[in-house]
Amino acid sequence: MERQNSEDRRTQKTRKALHEALISLMFEKSYDDILIQDILDRANVGRSTFYTHFRDKDELLREGFQGLLEFLRNAQMITPISSGKRYEKVISFSLAMFEHVYDHKSIFLTQAGKPGWRTMSRHIEEILVQLMRDEARALFKCKASSEIPFELFIHFLGATFMSVLTWWLRFKRPLPPNEINALFRELVIPTLATHLEY
Repeated sequence: MERQNSEDRRTQKTRKALHEALISLMFEKSYDDILIQDILDRANVGRSTFYTHFRDKDELLREGFQGLLEFLRNAQMITPISSGKRYEKVISFSLAMFEHVYDHKSIFLTQAGKPGWRTMSRHIEEILVQLMRDEARALFKCKASSEIPFELFIHFLGATFMSVLTWWLRFKRPLPPNEINALFRELVIPTLATHLEY
């Protein structure tokens, strides 16, 4: 048992080192320009060890976003709904996400507009869609009159968030997180009100 615990700790340490290496490199260059060898050198990990844990750097990136998923899920659960409208819970993570990006703007600004941003934004959108799908499904079912497929509805919300986020980053607008969040909400609240139960 002690040996297994030691191996588990070693595995966790290795994975953490690889995640931290990728993140530190993303402050310096475009995601597409980062090589596996760059990650290995930064983490001081061997190639065979890397491939024991991950298929490629995309899988490493995807796992790294799991922490973001838990952070946003918690924000979604604890954020109060001032209007009393249940559908607002679907996007109650949004301010926390904008604040997270603002707090880590150096890394996001390094990536936004670069080819690798497509990969990053796809992973982020997958997380947001997962969060919104879980909250919206029951409320959407109540609206039997809607002809919009549920998956299209959720995709629209995720794509809209990423469009607002990308615009915010690309144009480096001097808007604080609460203001860009208010603009996002103004765009999507009417859609939520139309397709979800109050």
